[in-house]
Amino acid sequence: MLTQGAIADTSLSTLPSNRRDTRRLPIKVLVEYECMQDFLTDYTANVSIGGMFIKTDSPLELGTRFRLRFRLPEREQPIDTTAVVRWKLSPEDAGPMNAGMGICFEELSVADKAAVDELLNDWE
Repeated sequence: MLTQGAIADTSLSTLPSNRRDTRRLPIKVLVEYECMQDFLTDYTANVSIGGMFIKTDSPLELGTRFRLRFRLPEREQPIDTTAVVRWKLSPEDAGPMNAGMGICFEELSVADKAAVDELLNDWE
């Protein structure tokens, strides 16, 4: 089941991808993240100025805050930030879509935000 806050209806019209107001770049980027004592690596399905979708068969629980590190193409310095899980899609409920979690950046530095924005602008 897709889980997001108080949303009870899981029809396609309520999926987060249909309610975005920011551009999303469909890009595969290796992400490293840690939660509690676990150090995990997965890949993104897309990136936006406010967050990303991480493809994983083991999404973290809603509201989980965690450290996240990733490197944008053609940028030497990695982005190291805090993020929070806003929604998730389990493998059992994913169907033809990717299982994973939608996360929101919480602490992007000015330079990191500019780098993400530049990537999005260059893609258009």
